[in-house]
Formats: sequence, C-alpha cells, structure tokens
Amino acid sequence: MIKIDFPGISQAQFEDAFAVLEECKAVPCLGFVNPFMGPGGQYGNCWWERDSALTLNGYMWLDSDFARKALYNFTLVQKENGRIPLWGHDTVGDFDRELSAMPVIFDTARRICRRTNDKDYVGAIYDMLKRYFGWWTSPVKRDEKTGLICAIFEESDPSDYKEQLTYAPVDLNVQVAVGALAVAELADFLGKADEAAEYRNRFEILKKTINDCLWDEKDGFYYTMNVRTGKLLKERPYNSAFDTFRASIAPLNRQGRLLSVLRDNSKYGYLNKYGITTAPFDSKEFCETKGVYQGWTSWSGNIWTFRNEIIAAGLRESGHLKEAAHIAYQTVMTFNGNYAEFINPSTGEGHGVKRYGWSASEYIELIVEYLFGVDYCAWTDTVTVNPLIPKELYGETIRISGLSIGGNRTVSVTVKCAEKPEVSYEITAV
Repeated sequence: MIKIDFPGISQAQFEDAFAVLEECKAVPCLGFVNPFMGPGGQYGNCWWERDSALTLNGYMWLDSDFARKALYNFTLVQKENGRIPLWGHDTVGDFDRELSAMPVIFDTARRICRRTNDKDYVGAIYDMLKRYFGWWTSPVKRDEKTGLICAIFEESDPSDYKEQLTYAPVDLNVQVAVGALAVAELADFLGKADEAAEYRNRFEILKKTINDCLWDEKDGFYYTMNVRTGKLLKERPYNSAFDTFRASIAPLNRQGRLLSVLRDNSKYGYLNKYGITTAPFDSKEFCETKGVYQGWTSWSGNIWTFRNEIIAAGLRESGHLKEAAHIAYQTVMTFNGNYAEFINPSTGEGHGVKRYGWSASEYIELIVEYLFGVDYCAWTDTVTVNPLIPKELYGETIRISGLSIGGNRTVSVTVKCAEKPEVSYEITAV
C-alpha cells in the first residue's frame, strides 16, 4: 500500500480512498471482458464511460496492469462509426442512439498509455481514440456553420441539453480539443509523425473555433452557444469557462480576465473553505441539491472533484501554478475522508453516492500528481517531480512512498514545502 505523511490527512483516510475503488470493482459484463470499476453505490454493476475511465486515474498508481486491462474494454464496445456509448446498456429514455459521454477517456487513455512500452497495446488504444475523435467531429455532432461540437445529456455539465446540433458547450469543446492532443501524443510514440502533426493541427482549429465563437468580450468569459440562434447562453456562467486554461486554449490576453473572475470570492467561492462551485452564487442557475443525485441541477452549484481537477489541470498547463496548487489542495481537503459524489458548498457535507469512485480516484490523483507533482513516463523511463505547494503547507514536510511505476519498482518522494520547495525522491525495486 502507498504510504503518506501529509498534514490533515491520516493514513487511514488515504487508504480509504483506495478501499472505495476496490468496492467499485465489477465483474465483466455488457461487452467488457476484463474487470473494471463502476461508479459505486446504487449505480450498480455496470460500466459508464466517464466513471469507469476516471476511476483509473488514481488507481493506476497502485495497479497499472488493472488500469490497462480495464481501459482496453472500451475498444470492444466501440461502435462501427466510432461512438463509445454513455454506459453499458446504451439507452437513455427518449434520447437517440447518437449519445456518448463527456469524453474524458482521451486524457485517461493518454495517461495509462504513457505507463507502458507495449506498442501493440498503445496502437489498439490509439485506433480507438482516432475513431472516437472522428465521431465527435463528424456531422452527427459538429455544427457545419460554426465548427463547434454540440452536446446532449451527459456529454456536458449541466446535462439538460436534449436536442442534437443545438447547444455547443465550453466543456465539451475543450475536452474534444485536448483529445486531439492526446491522440497526437500517442501517434508520436508509435512513430506516426504525419498523423501526430495532423491531430495537432486539428487541435489548433478547434482552439480557434472556441475562441472565435464562445468568448464574450464584454464579460470576459466563455459561454455555451445555441448554434441555431447564434446566441451565447449568458444566463449560464458555469465554471466550465475555466476549462479553457487547458493547453492554453484561452490566449494570454484573456487569461487575466478569467483569473479575476475565478479569484472573485463572491462568484465561485475561490477562498471559501470547501472550494469551487459549478455555478456562481449570484447566478439564477445556482442550486444546492441535497440527497441523491438530481440530474443537471446537481451540477448547478455543488462542488465536484471532476470540475475542480480539470480547472487545476488547465491552470497548471497555462503556468498559473499558485492557483492550481490552491484548488488542488482545497479539493483534496474538502473530499478527504468524504468521498461523496458531490459536496454541499455551505456545509461541506457529502451528497449523492457517499462512496463514489471518481471522487476517491481524483482525490488520489490530485495528491500524487498535483500536490506531490509525480509523473512517470515508461516511453523514456523518466520520473519527474514538480510539486504544487499551497501556502497552507509552507514550512511543512510531506512524504509519499510506494507509488508503482512498473517493472517491480516504486518511487518515494519527500518535499520540504516552501515557495521554492526542496524535493528528493528515490526509486526502489520491490
């Protein structure tokens, strides 16, 4: 087991996050041939694209072999046109069959593939991602006039969009854009330089489209667009606008304006104890739901690890390291020992599924990859450690050990926390 020494986090609390993931493990079903993780709780023994992918982000530090096999399952259920279903049963009420999920699998697949030198395996995942990207950018999902990707149901958060080729949300368009970069990275490893260049060009096209269509200069903010009317949904100022920090999609002259909104505590609670809300407090959309998950309204004011991790990732990629450290630490401490589906921003109480898979997984991910800053790439057999240290930890010493990097090896990291932290690490054969 991975060991941790971190102020405010006990070893038992940290291990409980892995226990949640063990509880989420499910036997192969509905086209999957390898064990995988479901969402947890009442969601039962079924795979969901988003949940079953996100649970692997933290668990791969304990068992990368399980993560590789679980990810491979998706190659077996992909449709001929490239679509990956939202979930195993592939039917949702009256929605048509051209429905997928928020495509976080691009990021998860990239991360898992970087942990192996097996080119046959990486090639199979690469083919899956290429076909999936092709589906998202096909006329089924892409508005011909604007070039934006459109969503229905859980292809975006909030998930109340019901008409195809109507609403183009910020979060979905960012995820598809960075998906192109994930495909390009795998292409490079496979020696497909021309294809890598092609997908980087596709990223640039989507980046320009997002900036041309979804930005409001007056507000200094990105909004969902109704592509049929050409109007931005300014009544919906969701925190997905901050997703545009990913891969520096938002240009530098816009990042400052976005940061000022993010840091405005009256908006999303940047300085509050429990962290970033999905909708701002002063929005008509703001809603604190309690109890079980209640659809799109539960995304309209509560706190989710999923939303916060994406924002922290973008801030780090755009060089805003203090803000990334703050959100990563804030999220970890809010969900520490409280691996609920979502958190009430007023009380810090967990609601929805109380032992939720992706919350536990992203809690682990934020600790290992953000606060300790550990990364391992099997392609170059390189460990890098670049911790993000919030001010709350200055003067402390934090440690983590037993992180699996394959080849029967683990890495241990010690960080003396300061504005310029002192870092040491050791690789050990086991």
